[in-house]
Parts: sequence; C-alpha cells; structure tokens
Amino acid sequence: MRGQNLREVKIADLHKAKKRLAKYLTPTPLTSSELLNIYLGGKVYLKLENLQPACSYKIRGAINKCLSLKEEFGDDVSIITASSGNHGLACAYASKLLKMTSKVYVPVSTPQIKKDNIRALGATLVETGETYDSSFISACEEAEKSQELNYVHPVSDVDVVAAQGTIGLEILEQLEDAEQVIIPLGGGGLSSGIAFAIKNLKPDVNIISVMPEGSDVYVKSREAGKLVTIENPHSIADAVVRRCGEEYLFPYIEKYVDEIRTVSEESMKKAIKTAAVYGKVVLEAAGAMPLAAILEDKELLNKKTVLICSGGNIDESLFTECINK
Repeated sequence: MRGQNLREVKIADLHKAKKRLAKYLTPTPLTSSELLNIYLGGKVYLKLENLQPACSYKIRGAINKCLSLKEEFGDDVSIITASSGNHGLACAYASKLLKMTSKVYVPVSTPQIKKDNIRALGATLVETGETYDSSFISACEEAEKSQELNYVHPVSDVDVVAAQGTIGLEILEQLEDAEQVIIPLGGGGLSSGIAFAIKNLKPDVNIISVMPEGSDVYVKSREAGKLVTIENPHSIADAVVRRCGEEYLFPYIEKYVDEIRTVSEESMKKAIKTAAVYGKVVLEAAGAMPLAAILEDKELLNKKTVLICSGGNIDESLFTECINK
C-alpha cells in the first residue's frame, strides 16, 4: 500500500527516529514506586508511556511515520489507518500536530473515550466491524482505491517499529543495569521494536512479552513454528486483541523475544487496581499486562525488571469496576 515501508529494520533507523522525535516528544519517565514495591515484595521499574501525548506509546510510531511521509511526498500529505483505538488516537494527534488530514477506521467495540478523543483531534472517524481485523480490511480497501491517502500501519512498518524501538534506547540510558523487560504484545510493533533495540545493544537482557489468555496468537504461532489464526479472540485488553499475527514482525519476535506469556482477565483487572492504588498510575488493560505477569509469578522479581506501561486510555466503566473489586 502507498506509504507502507516493509524493509528490514536497522539500528540506524532507531537513531534516526530518536532524532526526528526529539523535536516533538521528551523521553518518558522510568520510575519506581516504593509503595508498589512493598506490595509486590520486590522492586520493579515502570516505563510510563501512558504519560505520552494521546496517553500511549503509539504516538512515537505515528509521528515518526508521518514525518517520514512528509519527507517522501511533501507537506501536503493525507493519511488513513485502522486501529483498535490507541494507534488511531496517535495518528489523529500526529496529523493535527503536523497539519495533515487523517481518517481512522475503528471497530464498533472501541471504547467510547478513544472514539471521542479521535474525533476531538479532528480526524474523520469511521466505525466498522466487530474487530480490528474488520476495520483493517475496510481501511485497506479505501487506501488501495485512493491516489492520495497514505496508509499508516499500526505495527508493520519500519518507521513504526523503529520509533517504538526508541523506548528500548531510553531504557538502556535510564537503567544501564536492567536485567529484564516485560512488554505488552498485541500486533507486535512494540515488542519487536523494544526487543530489537535491547538485544542488539545489550543481548543478555531477558525479554518477555505478554498477551491475554483469550488473544494469544503469537503464543500459538510460536508453538506451531509459523503464523496461525485463532478464532474468536477476546479480552478486556481491546488494544491487543488479534486473530492473526503480522508476517513482517513474526521473525523479529521469534529472534529477539525470549518468552511469550499469557495473563488472565482477572489478573489484568487486579493489575489495573494495583497500579492505581499503590503506584498512582492509570493504566488500560493492555498497559497493565506486564504488571499482571508479575502478580501471577513473583519469581519474575528476581531480576532487575522494567515494566512497559504502554497506555492509559481506559474506559471509565472498566476502571471503576477494577477499582471497586
């Protein structure tokens, strides 16, 4: 599709992305909460991507890709994308920031707060289908018919992966002796980017990616030794629900991610509450998955561990349910 770049990711791409993004974003904090550590019985470090503009790490990939498109096609660039919410919100924010027009396809199940915020940022919002995959197909069909719209893929693009990889660069600068990083895994752009960065610069760091039990396509794919499709994926972590993985990213996940785990819905809900009560951090379900993994297995605390808090765009009703449990 016009705009998508599927060439191999190189370390130089990450440094180029870091330089591009420096004008628009500052490195996110890497913090440790004493109360949270006492509750857990061990120390963790929180990489607070929920504090980004648009409240998720996705803004990195969106801005970097939009800047790349401007360099390639000039300032008068229009974009289209599909998203379960956070990527669409990030593209809407980036297009407003960079004075571009944008159209975002989302499934009807997308949390209302994400849909409202996408519209508020000036993007055209199209609701279609029950899952991300349905929205993706619809957006691709429009992109292929258009001579002007550039498709900004949420995960499978060198500029997107490189931008997410800048999180890994920041972690190694902020915590040089990090031993383990736990990352949410959905489409695979975040895990691929961070794992690529860290394994190329400090290969002894253990990389764990985490998926919901009800949407574990990369777990099943790793077991099969090839990409597979799962039926009826489901989770409160709407941002990471996928029927199939990404052909472009699967090799990076297989090469650089040491382990893929799943967490239960109840563990995610408990992690949302734990982060809010003890860490004073608001996380959506996907962003709480690394903490959920800790809650399920305290042995993970034996290493100096960074949790990627990927986003904080949680629906009010779900947040209230979790806090009141």
